[in-house]
Amino acid sequence: MSSIVYQTNKQTGITYAYESVSYWDKEKKQPRSKRQYLGRVDPETGDIIRKKDKKTDSAEMVVGSVDLPALKKEIENKDKIIADLQKALDDANKKYDELAEKVRTVHLSVAKEFSDV
Repeated sequence: MSSIVYQTNKQTGITYAYESVSYWDKEKKQPRSKRQYLGRVDPETGDIIRKKDKKTDSAEMVVGSVDLPALKKEIENKDKIIADLQKALDDANKKYDELAEKVRTVHLSVAKEFSDV
């Protein structure tokens, strides 16, 4: 069973968050726990600001809340991609319609030539 443990440093006043996992120690025949550091606790929001993760490019990641500026930028990028794709699709449909009209015109002229013969 795991839980989140909060520990405050009395000298700095900074609160740290740890994941605590309990297990049974067979040799000592008593419960023990292992803790893994999660990060600092934001004093204003209470969210855990994760430690630097080697797998990610960002130095800190906010847990429990949304990074609104980054989310807004991502949505704007995706909206631009959607707009570009829509324009490309409209252009392709226009070209398709032009080609279809040319084929129809050629087909009618060939059919007229054969009907006159």
